[in-house]
Amino acid sequence: MENYQCWYAHGEVYVSKRRMEETVVGSTSSASNMHEAANDNTNPYRNMVMDAIRMNQGNVSQCPIIEEETNLDATRFFDLLKDSDEPLWDGCTNHSKLSAVAQVFTIKSDHGLIEAGYDKIIEWVRSILLAGNRLKENFYIAKSMMKPLGLGYQKIDMCPNFCMLYYLENVEMTECMTCGHSRYKPRTCRGKTLVAYKKLRYFPITPRLQRLFMSPRTAEHMTWHQAHHVVDGVMVHPFDGEAWKRFNSVHPHFSAESRNVHFRLCTDGFNPFGSFAAPYSCWPVILIVYNLPPRMCMRPEFMFLSTVIPDPSSPGRNIDVSLRPLIDELA
Repeated sequence: MENYQCWYAHGEVYVSKRRMEETVVGSTSSASNMHEAANDNTNPYRNMVMDAIRMNQGNVSQCPIIEEETNLDATRFFDLLKDSDEPLWDGCTNHSKLSAVAQVFTIKSDHGLIEAGYDKIIEWVRSILLAGNRLKENFYIAKSMMKPLGLGYQKIDMCPNFCMLYYLENVEMTECMTCGHSRYKPRTCRGKTLVAYKKLRYFPITPRLQRLFMSPRTAEHMTWHQAHHVVDGVMVHPFDGEAWKRFNSVHPHFSAESRNVHFRLCTDGFNPFGSFAAPYSCWPVILIVYNLPPRMCMRPEFMFLSTVIPDPSSPGRNIDVSLRPLIDELA
């Protein structure tokens, strides 16, 4: 398990990573040994599963066979491992069940395909593939297959006026305690499900931080900022800036541990429907990992989307209400 402590200073979020012993059932390898093991580069989709489950090939091979019934998470994990190796059809050498679904998901995301369009394409592709192919039938089934990789998010109802979140101790409330606005839209004669006026999307950050330390490809770079040699008068990384140095002098216990995580929090609004659509302002909140070297920290895969704040207008000064799940997770 890992715990994180958070500070905010000079526009940056500083997170202290408190390490606790973490073991895998049936394995004697520790977390520190995990990112020292060699990575299997022959199957990147198998590696993707290993990173998502915070294990690697060495740990799985060391797990003894046990007779006990596996839990749901373990079952999903081994199913994904099987899918990463099982060919798309008997005799196929360039695609597995997992690689095919992952690549089609990428195409859907890159080109903005709707679910119905995805299903139509899959229906056509299955009709021209060999009989007995293992391509998932539709988007719903494929999404269920990919869910264990940790691509989900939390939906949290919030007041349309950004007064509060219906979260934790307030989760059962039906009216805003500040402005009195109703949480749910009026029911129609057909509708049976309560629909909130506004929903916040929150993407947990802890699993992604864990993967940075558990993956052998990134763990070695998470202490780069400490090993970096500063050249007087030259700033190549925020580590060279006065704000970082000032924070280290105020919190020496934090700077003493090179694995403590430094974040830059940034956000801005944009209209996801284009400039010719009705005015709308969607605010993504992104965390940038500054432990990494310059060639890595500004790459999209290390910019973690943590929150999506939807609204026709800007949240303004009340944006701190929307940041509460993130602050609670890092506290």
